[in-house]
Amino acid sequence: MEGEKEILWEYRGSLFRLEEVSRWYGSGNRYEITGIAAGGTALVLPGSYEGKPVTRWRMRRKEACAGVKSLYIPAGLEEIFVENKLFPDLEKLEVEAGHQRFSTDGKMLYSADGRKLLYSLAAGNQHRAVVPAGVRKITGTAFRNAVCGEILFENPDVSVEEGAFEGCTWMNGQKDYCMIGNLFFRLMHSVKELRIPENARRFHERAFSGAVPEHLITPVMPSQKNMEDLWGGKRYGICRELTLYAPRAGVNFGLLRQVQGLRGFHIAGQHQKFCSREGVVFSKDGKCLEYYPQGRQERRYAIPEGVKKIARGAFMGQAFLEEIVMPDSVTSIGMSAFFRCRMLGQVRFSHHIREIPDAGAYQKGGVFEECTALKEVALPPKLQYLGSYAFCRSGLKKVSLNGKLRQMGEYALAAEGLRTVSLPSSLERMGKGALLYAEKLDACQGTAKGLVAAVNAVPPGLADKSGNVEWTRCMVRAYRKRGDRTEDFLIPGSVKRNAAYHLDMAWNGEEIDYTEYDACFDQVLDPEERLELAVMGILRTKGQEDSAYVTYMRHSAMKIASNLVETGKEEAFLAFLQEGYLSDAALEKLLKITNQKNMTICSAYILKYRKGNGARGQRRFAL
Repeated sequence: MEGEKEILWEYRGSLFRLEEVSRWYGSGNRYEITGIAAGGTALVLPGSYEGKPVTRWRMRRKEACAGVKSLYIPAGLEEIFVENKLFPDLEKLEVEAGHQRFSTDGKMLYSADGRKLLYSLAAGNQHRAVVPAGVRKITGTAFRNAVCGEILFENPDVSVEEGAFEGCTWMNGQKDYCMIGNLFFRLMHSVKELRIPENARRFHERAFSGAVPEHLITPVMPSQKNMEDLWGGKRYGICRELTLYAPRAGVNFGLLRQVQGLRGFHIAGQHQKFCSREGVVFSKDGKCLEYYPQGRQERRYAIPEGVKKIARGAFMGQAFLEEIVMPDSVTSIGMSAFFRCRMLGQVRFSHHIREIPDAGAYQKGGVFEECTALKEVALPPKLQYLGSYAFCRSGLKKVSLNGKLRQMGEYALAAEGLRTVSLPSSLERMGKGALLYAEKLDACQGTAKGLVAAVNAVPPGLADKSGNVEWTRCMVRAYRKRGDRTEDFLIPGSVKRNAAYHLDMAWNGEEIDYTEYDACFDQVLDPEERLELAVMGILRTKGQEDSAYVTYMRHSAMKIASNLVETGKEEAFLAFLQEGYLSDAALEKLLKITNQKNMTICSAYILKYRKGNGARGQRRFAL
């Protein structure tokens, strides 16, 4: 803790201001130099005061100490926080031999091993300063406010901290940009076109913090931090075009896919791995489309003939593209290729695509996930696998599935607008949540294993045991591979989760297993869905005394009969009538309803039933 009392002490011909500082750890206190009240031409800093060490030099007052020609730093001084301009006349610097923290060449102050340049001091007062080859790092105070007009760097790979040349005469004299060795250090002001010198191998992380070029021509890729400044939308604009001209320059497409606003990425023709056409990047042989800039403003793009592959994330986040046309030469699409292309409304697929891949295991993003403008799509005729999250959260309302599709991954068609889907008989297996929002399906019995879990699933990103998540009610019109017969297979939205496996087992056989299907009836919570299941089971369970529906039918006979009449299901109504669950009063009400609806067949059977001879148990007649 800093003391409140300042001490004036004359030492070796100079008057110093000292303050006692308490240690946070250990025993005893120490002193720090806070100012120099008066000094001679040779300034020797004190190493101790009254037996206590002076360990820090922190100048509180910024006035210059004119006239000081030489400076001596004792071994006990551990920390220095000063300004280069403090000694405008300094010519010589000395550090006590064996110092644990500092070293010097007589002009500048370095770390003990000479790898860090801490202060330019005497060298900063000269017209020309040379940073030795042994220096690996120039710290943030090295040339701050130094007046030297020329600085040479013997080590081209030297690193530089931010602020190292703030207020420096040399820095202020740079024109368009500043180079330090092979480091592009700073763009001085915004320009339309900036060509980085061929000897540049890297960019300082703050190279574009104060200015941005509209077109950057460079031999090396900017870093991630540079990307944030170049395309961060700051008040002084963003970079629109990027050209890479070195033949062996590395290209980080992962970084480029995070960039918004870039309209064109150009690669010199002599590059070893890539080439570009009108700002779009391809592999050297032109067979793979590698990158389409997010800020490119074309509404329609036709992929050139001869391209066989669309790379991973090639169009990711594209902000303007509304229509994409693939030539039939395309046979492969990479993961997340069109992820989050929110304006994309039309896709013309190549006829030779057999697979749309899954989203990445760790980096989510289906091929067309979050393409919210995409309302309708027809899948390629030869497609066999539709990967996970392929159209998840898209704007799909209609999809035409091809006749050769065999598998569908998790949440592949989990689009809120997609309510009706016809599944091909070729479909063998479906992943969880693949048809999360579907309400009506056409499917072939013995196919589409996992159909129940494809509908009854939690939304993506939630755990399977998440509470307060409603499942989707879905009616499946199940047809057989042979014949015209169809059956309704209701997947209730209110079935308890621990009973849903009955539905799954009922569907996953070669034919619907109604023993398993009926086993979940008592676990359906919604009254309307229970009624619907009972109505569907009337014809199927006719005459079965041990049916799961018997108790429910007896207690809800009038409700069931009314529903059958209201929905015009005459055959099911007559079958239910035969079971003898309806009272005479109920029959009287039903007769009025059937007469009003001109359901003459139902009315006739009610009359015949009422006139039946004998006890209630003898009221049977053939349909």
